[in-house]
Amino acid sequence: MHSHFSEWFLSAGIELQDDVLQKRWVGVEAFVVEKDGIVPLVEMFFGSFDGKDTFLQTFRDPFKKADGAFRMKDNNQELSVLAGATLMAVIEDGEVAIGDLAALAIMSCSAQNLRAAPIVGDIAERAAKHLNVRTLSRTQPDPNAEENDDATMALVEQLQRDLAAVTEESNVLWWVFGECSRDTGKRWSDCLVEQAAIMAGKELADLTRTAPGPAASGALLDKVVKLAKPKPPAQVILKNAIAGLPAHWRESFVKTIPQTLLHICPVSNAIKLSLDLAAGDAWIQALPGTTKIQRGGKIAPQLLAYQVFLERLFTLFWEKVE
Repeated sequence: MHSHFSEWFLSAGIELQDDVLQKRWVGVEAFVVEKDGIVPLVEMFFGSFDGKDTFLQTFRDPFKKADGAFRMKDNNQELSVLAGATLMAVIEDGEVAIGDLAALAIMSCSAQNLRAAPIVGDIAERAAKHLNVRTLSRTQPDPNAEENDDATMALVEQLQRDLAAVTEESNVLWWVFGECSRDTGKRWSDCLVEQAAIMAGKELADLTRTAPGPAASGALLDKVVKLAKPKPPAQVILKNAIAGLPAHWRESFVKTIPQTLLHICPVSNAIKLSLDLAAGDAWIQALPGTTKIQRGGKIAPQLLAYQVFLERLFTLFWEKVE
């Protein structure tokens, strides 16, 4: 059982006896998380249960099997904690690729505090720390994967991972010091801060070959944002940042995002909303209901860039993980 399992329940206002906690953890370990289960688990962790009846039944079953007294309805708060604990078990002890994807999903949905925090903040913080650690070891083989008995092939595979990382780093550095947008060809100094933040986050993710991205991704994005004019303010208003993006860029951006992933990618979802409800300010009025971001939501420009980077990286690597 995870050493913080009981504390996660307590932070949600739920107190369980040790024997019940043990049974709950049996359920966590019994639930097999595959790629398609990540999105509904993240949504449940953040308190969204609409339209998940079939998944909810499947998720509740191992907990009911471990404890006959487990409630099969009207226990959404407990389910949020259990969903978070299940994701954390995958992140810390499961297959590396699925764990990275789960951590990226949690961080994408957190939206740099643009939306309400999840019921257990410690789990989101642990997901962020996991990504930070993984950026330093992302070229290493998955410790949970079966080892290659052929020493030569194992060496070739390691060289391929190292080469991908070096190529990525080279491409990223040329992009930063070139001081131009890859998508538009414009110099960053000719872009508004809000535009540069969103476009730079997307472009850095496009250059990333190995999840969860470069170790200094936040610093790299901060450098790019500071190239824009005028001097970056402390915060920007998200709706204004999106409205300032060229419509053709927004259209190209949202075409690549699977509809099923939009609910845990709030900024990407807001960009799509700006196209779907383009007339007047209808899309702005719809922001809170669709993305859980308030209409006047503010965020530091470098954090906006990093948020877009995380969302884009999550959707790109979603396609690569089997």
